[in-house]
Amino acid sequence: MKRLAAVLGFPIEHSRSPAMMNAAFAATGLDAVMVPLAVAPADLATVVRGLAAGGALGASVTIPHKEAVAQLCDDRSVPADELGVVNCLAFNGARIVGHNTDAGGFVDSLADVGFVARDRRAVLLGAGGAARAVAAGLAATGADVTVIARDPARVRWTRARPWTRAELDDAFASADLLVDCTSTALDAAAEAPVVASLPMSALPKTALVASLVYHRAPLLLTTARARKLAILDGKGMLVHQGARAFTLWTGEPAPIAVMRAALD
Repeated sequence: MKRLAAVLGFPIEHSRSPAMMNAAFAATGLDAVMVPLAVAPADLATVVRGLAAGGALGASVTIPHKEAVAQLCDDRSVPADELGVVNCLAFNGARIVGHNTDAGGFVDSLADVGFVARDRRAVLLGAGGAARAVAAGLAATGADVTVIARDPARVRWTRARPWTRAELDDAFASADLLVDCTSTALDAAAEAPVVASLPMSALPKTALVASLVYHRAPLLLTTARARKLAILDGKGMLVHQGARAFTLWTGEPAPIAVMRAALD
């Protein structure tokens, strides 16, 4: 009997997780399929509990549900329990188990391009669930992490710096790694004024500029490339967090090369 996996988001049209995970299922001979489900916030609890009750293999969780879904879990593994952010659900009978594979997945993607985060200075734009996971992954490697947020007073998990030109100038000047953790790049029209306001010229020539977006070329990365800075899009993180989810769901090593090829 074919097992069901899902990716939950709102919107969900941009997700390429189904293509990646279905390629992994096929390559390993597993009779399973991942489907995208657009789930409004008000329907999240009903959908998650329905998947658990129906014996689903698991679920990936994306914007805007990563923090809300953590409250629906019966159990949470490290680091999901510390972060309060869940991007991967596994089902143990009717019990809902939350995991965070984003933190390790982002660090794995840095390794793909030879970037060692230990003792390096990382600047994160945004302070939502994605930023919190990336910060945890980087901090675990020994990186020095600075978070810049539009409304730092609302950020409870770290001391965020305000999104002002002076703060951006200061943080960018010493950054070894810049990571856009906002959702701005999901909207091409919205990202242009944001990127235009960033002091990209302040970044050191050796800095790596990263985005978590994978379905299109973010303006931040094209701007960084034009300045001859190294860049990293979100495909690597997507592959590696998916690989970790695959292993959680199946107990088997993930076919990473197949998953990467499916995205490309």
